[in-house]
Amino acid sequence: MDSVIAYSRELAILWKHGFIHDNHLFVAMLKQKCMASDYLTALDSNLWEEKVKALFPANGKVKGNIPLTIQAVRVLKHAYIIEQTTDKTLVNTVHLLLAILSYDNEMSKAFSVAGMVIEDITLPHFKKEIKRLPPLLKPIRDKPYTKMEIFFSAIGSKKKNLAHLHRNAVDLYYYHQYSDSIKSCDIALALSPGLATFRALLAYNKVKLKDYDAAIDLLTELARENPAETSYRLTLSNLYRITGNYDEVTRLLDDLLLEKPNNETYLNNRGFNLLRQQKYAEAAPYFEKAIKENADAPYPQNNLGFTKYKLGDTEDGLALIDRSLELDKGNSYAYHNKGIIFMEQGDKTEARKNFKLALKFGFTEKYDDEVERLLAELGVDEQI
Repeated sequence: MDSVIAYSRELAILWKHGFIHDNHLFVAMLKQKCMASDYLTALDSNLWEEKVKALFPANGKVKGNIPLTIQAVRVLKHAYIIEQTTDKTLVNTVHLLLAILSYDNEMSKAFSVAGMVIEDITLPHFKKEIKRLPPLLKPIRDKPYTKMEIFFSAIGSKKKNLAHLHRNAVDLYYYHQYSDSIKSCDIALALSPGLATFRALLAYNKVKLKDYDAAIDLLTELARENPAETSYRLTLSNLYRITGNYDEVTRLLDDLLLEKPNNETYLNNRGFNLLRQQKYAEAAPYFEKAIKENADAPYPQNNLGFTKYKLGDTEDGLALIDRSLELDKGNSYAYHNKGIIFMEQGDKTEARKNFKLALKFGFTEKYDDEVERLLAELGVDEQI
């Protein structure tokens, strides 16, 4: 652990960043032999070195004390908490790696794309499967500000309080503590009603908790107030698809495609809306155009593969889905699609295998319980 922290300092100095962020700690683990090394073999250390080197401007100090950023301090603190609640040995780089993977960031995303989840570390290292690590953060305030507090607070104090609440709510969101994030949003909106930043964050928390009706109401208002913010309309289109309002999805995505006709995400989602309605021949051109825009985009490849299977081309369909999994080994929907193909072809063993992989990579949390239902439909594993 000490050698990794020391090496991260060397990197920060070498690259003239002037501080040590958790990205530096991550690269140090990739470059140095340490206890976490066995779990990082799927990642390209040279690629990450160049990525983090270019991430920050090279204008920081290069000698003396190099400070840790708030996020670096946070992951180090979390590593100690994880150590105390797991094996209670001396804290090491495995605990640090788990701390870095505990919240949404480019490093945890890369880990998933490489086909790894937290259990792939906890099971071999702690000899027990741990899917959720102990939470790190808490809401900075439990109750709304009283009328007296609001009355006597200066304008500067109010802005400062809102800034702290926003940082806290965002951090809680990234750490998947959605109910806690909502609490901070509600307190901020009671202090200053109508703030779009908090209403948007509240909506995205509602999406994560699958409170889709509340999220739709919030995002509809936000999109009406600020039509230039395309993320509101894009998220609304996803929510309307989930709730089965395909006509509204079409309207929203067609409007977005008028603005950006070659946008890979809009094209893929427009095709997926048709796929969900079993309009496979109409869906295929949207996926093909999305792939033309970005040949390394995994989701259109997966969707086109399933579409081709439904149109009778199983071989090409499976090849495209496998190609999408080469690009993102943690794509739970690709395993879902492969499971359905094998299930419909009568290969229960391969169907179970792929459905279990879909669950491993969070299908239920991201979408719904369809894979669990399909596994139940297949029945228990056959005994040899």
